Amino acid sequence: MKKFIPITFILFICGCSYVATTFTPSKKYEITESNISKSANRYFWDNYHQGNYDSIPRMIEKLNIALQENPNDIITTSHLGFVHIWALAERQRLAEPNPRITENILLSKRYFQEANLMNPHDLRVLGFLADLTLAEGSTFNNKKELTNGYFLGMKSIRKWPQFNKFTIGYFFSSLDKTDKNFQKGLDWQYSTIDDCACEKNTRENLVSAIEKIKNSKDPVIFRACWNSWIAPHNWEGYCLNWGDMLVKNGELEEAKKIYALAKESDSYNEWPYKSELENRIDNVNKNSIDFNKELDETKINTQNVIMFNSKMSCMGCHQMSEKEFEKFGHKDLKLNYYTSKK
Repeated sequence: MKKFIPITFILFICGCSYVATTFTPSKKYEITESNISKSANRYFWDNYHQGNYDSIPRMIEKLNIALQENPNDIITTSHLGFVHIWALAERQRLAEPNPRITENILLSKRYFQEANLMNPHDLRVLGFLADLTLAEGSTFNNKKELTNGYFLGMKSIRKWPQFNKFTIGYFFSSLDKTDKNFQKGLDWQYSTIDDCACEKNTRENLVSAIEKIKNSKDPVIFRACWNSWIAPHNWEGYCLNWGDMLVKNGELEEAKKIYALAKESDSYNEWPYKSELENRIDNVNKNSIDFNKELDETKINTQNVIMFNSKMSCMGCHQMSEKEFEKFGHKDLKLNYYTSKK
């Protein structure tokens, strides 16, 4: 004779689980001041700003040692998320394709999940978590995960449009140009300038809007929209991706105009990738074909690809020239850089 578990017992167990998880305190973040943590995170910034892709394994090792010392260290947790994104994004640098490279999606997402859990107020992390959720959904053909990533991305945009329209739109740049989300991402490149300049229809006079952005005193705007120690060529990289999307979309003359806007940056001549951008201006016709070819992961190190899939995917905004690194070097960021968008 079969024995049945009483429904009341099942409800009791479920209720206990709900109560226990509901009233268990959430994980709280900390900032570790130990020499191990400081050394690991300085090593991260120094090598990230110099574009030393080959240093990634050592970066991961040092950051993991620091995280073992303090699993609540939010700076180290976030940086592990960024390192794994970098490893994946700039895989074009690898001499030979690595089939395991996509494992970085899972690792990066996990670290950003943990950072977001500890501090949901860091809206950069929210945007990157959305991107990694979209990437995971795409990799595993998981439509539910893709949907989750999309709505997480929309949430991040509502909370900080100046930053996250680019963050989510950058992922959308990899889609087929006929995809509605590619077109949405391209529209966001324009509307981000509206958001940054605090006015509408800036595409009619982009140079004037750029001057407003450059002179903004609002950290929410300036940090997202212009160059800083953290992203010394943020503006140049933004124009590079924007132009690439326009080339992919077949708007070649508009693309030339947008590429040229990178020169509005006072640091343009120090940008390590200015020759890449100028080469793109000269080759928009060829690139309009190449950028629409299906990505071949087995030949990505030789394929002519949009910024998102290139060796400039992260460094287009974050790499300093040798002269800039000598001048600006390392900076100990204030706590609020990691705990809020200001």
